[in-house]
Parts: sequence; C-alpha cells; structure tokens
Amino acid sequence: MTEPAREGAGVTAPPAVLRAALVRGVHGVNGELRVEPLGGDAGRFRSGLLLRVEESGRELRVRSARASRDGSVLLSVGGIDTPEQAKELRGAYLCVDAAAARQLDDGEWFVWQLIGMQCVSVDGTQLGTIVDVEPAPAADVLVIAGAGTPLRYPMVREFVRAVDTERGVITIAPLPEEPA
Repeated sequence: MTEPAREGAGVTAPPAVLRAALVRGVHGVNGELRVEPLGGDAGRFRSGLLLRVEESGRELRVRSARASRDGSVLLSVGGIDTPEQAKELRGAYLCVDAAAARQLDDGEWFVWQLIGMQCVSVDGTQLGTIVDVEPAPAADVLVIAGAGTPLRYPMVREFVRAVDTERGVITIAPLPEEPA
C-alpha cells in the first residue's frame, strides 16, 4: 500500500483500501481460512462483505465468520472450498474498501491516522512527528522522528496520554530520566 496523501496539519487522507486480516492458515476440510483480524472481532466480517487479496486483487465474498479460541477468526469465503485452495492464500492480507471499514469506538483509531501526527509531551514540548507504528507482541510502538535519534514509545496509557486525530496531535508522558 502507498503512503496516504496529507490533507493538512496532522490530518491524513484515508487509503483507498485497508488491511482487515492476515491469512494464517487453513481450518478443516471445507477450505475455511484461519485469519488474524487486524482490528475488531469476528463480527466485523459480516456475511456478504467483499474482501480483496492485497497482492492479486482477487475478490472474495464472506459467507460466514466465527471466532476461534486462540483469537483468530475462521472465515468461509466464496470461491474457496478446499484446503488446497485455502492454502494458496496463506500469508496474504485481505483488504476492504475504506468505505467498508468497521466503525471505531471512542478511543480507537486506524494506524494510518497516526502517521504524520505531531507528538508533544504533557508539558507541551514538541517531540517530533510520528513516522511509523511498529507492531509488537504486547503493544504497538510509536516511532517519533525529531532532533536526533528517533524516539520509541509503546502505545499504552502509561505513556500515550491523549490522541487527537482531528488536531493531529498525540500527547506523550516521556520516560523518566535516568539518574546520572
């Protein structure tokens, strides 16, 4: 996917498509896909939802989706009816048109909205600009480019105090200084 165009200070235009899931494997003999949802739960994959395979553009329509105990979603899609067909999609990202993106709850945002936002400390000191959000097992990590070496902060309440997508500002409580 390409970097979205900037519309103004801290405001990013949504990309045309959003990644919705990563195909991790095959489930069962009927070609169900075991996917890792990239936001939301099994309910976001409603019957009839059109997904596109990122690399090929192939269209897949959701027939059914159900949650698995391990946090993955078991997805049945039209045109995939055997384990062999499903196996061909392992490692592929399944995308949705931005207009079909799930509705976010308060306190949620898409990663694309964070890139380019200004980052300030709780006292108002400019720290830099968010240039990346790195996935990590415990929490995603904000990468902030400013003067010097990029700063990295986990996206947890201890550090991220406020995210204002309308103003394009993230407020961070900096790490405590190490004693000399």
